[in-house]
Amino acid sequence: MPRTKSALAGAALKNPRPEKKTVVRTIHPKKRTKSVLVDVIEDEPLAEAGWPEYRPAKTGETEKKSGRVKSGSELNGEIDNQKKYFSDLAHSFKDAAGSGAAGRKDKLGAAGTVKPRSVGLYRRLVIKFIILVGLLALAVFYFSFSKLTVLLSLKGESISDTLLLKITDANLTKATASSTLVSFNDPREEIGGVIKEIIAAVTKTYPASGETYLGEDIVGRVRLINNSPKSQTLVATTRLLSPDNKLFRIKNAVNIPAGGEVVADIYADKPSAEMAIKPTTFTIPGLWLGLQDKIYAQSDVAFVFSKQVRKYVTSGDLEAAAKDINAALTEAAKKQAVASGTDDWLYLVSELATVTINAKAGDKKEEFTASAGNKIIAVSFSKEAAAKLAAAKFNLIIPDNKELSEFKPENIVYSFDNYDSASGSATVKAAFNGTMILKSDSDVINPEQLVNLSAEQIGTYLKNQNEIKDYELKFSPAFIKKAPSLVDRIKIEVKTE
Repeated sequence: MPRTKSALAGAALKNPRPEKKTVVRTIHPKKRTKSVLVDVIEDEPLAEAGWPEYRPAKTGETEKKSGRVKSGSELNGEIDNQKKYFSDLAHSFKDAAGSGAAGRKDKLGAAGTVKPRSVGLYRRLVIKFIILVGLLALAVFYFSFSKLTVLLSLKGESISDTLLLKITDANLTKATASSTLVSFNDPREEIGGVIKEIIAAVTKTYPASGETYLGEDIVGRVRLINNSPKSQTLVATTRLLSPDNKLFRIKNAVNIPAGGEVVADIYADKPSAEMAIKPTTFTIPGLWLGLQDKIYAQSDVAFVFSKQVRKYVTSGDLEAAAKDINAALTEAAKKQAVASGTDDWLYLVSELATVTINAKAGDKKEEFTASAGNKIIAVSFSKEAAAKLAAAKFNLIIPDNKELSEFKPENIVYSFDNYDSASGSATVKAAFNGTMILKSDSDVINPEQLVNLSAEQIGTYLKNQNEIKDYELKFSPAFIKKAPSLVDRIKIEVKTE
């Protein structure tokens, strides 16, 4: 027998429809993201959610099912009770939802419509997200692209050393090989060369420097002119007067022929520098006034003021002469050695030269002579080979972490030390210097010391390093003036000059 609507309603009361719960989802954010709460809007009340509307059965159908016909008031009462039941049921669902349902009720309008969500909320979320992404991008950019290159110019450290060279001449060695013992402890480096024995002799003249002061004098000459018809004799000491009234005298008596002239030396009674006058005409005050315009004196060259001294030989003159004569011996030997075809020689006077001087201290002489003769040893060798030996010695004394940066072979100073005639060998001393610096692959500074330092801090650190002469900092990008946080982003380079 088919069920009536009343029966269906009773079954619904016994087995009510399961309650729909409001689901609140919580999103677990990833690292560096903000949690967002998502609300799920609940379904509409049951009375409006699609439940089948209860409709009263027709009179004929009710009668057929139940066997009895209900009155209209009974049917209307059942309908009202059902509506009330379902309405209360819907309200109970809302109360069970709690605060979530209360929040959603605020979103409903007066007519039951949903209120629109605030646009500002989404805008703030987007802005925060963009800022977070920007900060993350800056961090990635800094760690990935920031770089620092430090270019260093290193200070050079001066070093110097000496080397003894043994110069041997093949011809001399063969001649003396039978009488020469070989030394196994010889500290000299052997280089082949040429050795010459030159006999030199020289004579030179030297001035005496000693002076004895005798006084002062005016030295000069005049022409005595006679334009009269008779000759004129003038005695010694005859006065001559210049236009500025300076008085001079002639030294010797003279006879001036008529219409002629003679030359005479003059002197001054009181010699001084002011008496050294330029060429002029002199009158002779001792003559009759009528003859003074016909007989007079004329100077053609300025007078000279001088001090009268007497020269003598001093002990210093003799010492200087002895020293100079030895140098003259070397010069004479050089001329002979250069004549053989080369001028790259060192010289050594094998023995004390025999010097002869034709004066002694105190002799009153203007000059004296000195003579000397001796045997000079001249040696020549390869300067290139000597420079290689000097560089090789430098490489032995330079530490492993350093290298020779500057060495000029032309600055090596050679000196002839001695000569062994028995072995036919000469000893030459070579003095040389250079500059060494750290190798470019050496750890000049530790990059870990520069991590996160500013440009000023890096400059202070580098200036305190004794081996650094200058530096240059190259930041990449250029606007970043701070060392990277990662040590592998810092590169140290040494400039090579």
